[in-house]
Amino acid sequence: MITSQTLAVLGSLVVLLPVAFTALPSGFNPHSAGQRDDAWHSGSEIDHHQIVDASLAPYSAIGKFKGTMTCTAAIVLNPRIIITAGHCVTERDGTTRKSNFSFHLAYQAGADLGPFQATVWAVGSKQSLTHESVRDASRDWAILVLNRAPTDVQPLLLSHRSLRTEELSERQILLPAYSNDIGNAEVLSVDPVCSVRDLVWDTLLHTCVARPGSSGAPLLLRDGSGYALIGIHTASIFASDAEGHVGKFVGNQAVGSGMFSEAALALSRRLDNGPVQTVNSGDY
Repeated sequence: MITSQTLAVLGSLVVLLPVAFTALPSGFNPHSAGQRDDAWHSGSEIDHHQIVDASLAPYSAIGKFKGTMTCTAAIVLNPRIIITAGHCVTERDGTTRKSNFSFHLAYQAGADLGPFQATVWAVGSKQSLTHESVRDASRDWAILVLNRAPTDVQPLLLSHRSLRTEELSERQILLPAYSNDIGNAEVLSVDPVCSVRDLVWDTLLHTCVARPGSSGAPLLLRDGSGYALIGIHTASIFASDAEGHVGKFVGNQAVGSGMFSEAALALSRRLDNGPVQTVNSGDY
């Protein structure tokens, strides 16, 4: 394992900041940088994006999320629970907005099964617009509760078991997202040809193509007869020189589901027992 650097995003603007990654996988440049994908970037990724029908499973549990920026979110465990990236509910001053979010389920060219209003239930930690380490990046998640339950939607399964790099590297995963460069985020697209390269501090380093709007998109792994959410996309990583000049694209990162499965399960149990009105602002 080697040390590295990262960069952060202020809203939709990219800001380079020297920050220490405490443990990156072998093969990474000791001078690297990560950026949240809500800022445009160019890289050397091979784009396998395909437009998919948002009304068909598992894509029917995914929607466009309009928070402090436009992101992607997915329904998990319970029809009223959605998960996205923590920075999608973070204001420019680093504070977490609690409400006034809209979720457009199965959004497709202006049509959707909604919209639904969403309120923050829990965030991984107090978010800042700087990822100070890999461990800090692994807390970039948010769970929200919808004001009502959509009808005829099958929530995604949520993987809450320990995942191993060896197991994931041999499995194909999907990253469906509302990417701004694919139909101006008016359609759901998916990269069906990608995999997980490494797992560090519950942060998944993956090869899926991610673009503006992909923040919060679910990493899906085939699990029996359905798909399980194993993480949510949060950022892209670029190599840089010692002076911090951004260079070659290296890969993308996602928060592993083990970081938020406990909170999601707790909310699911509460919803099963009746209405949930209290917002939990504590860290998980």
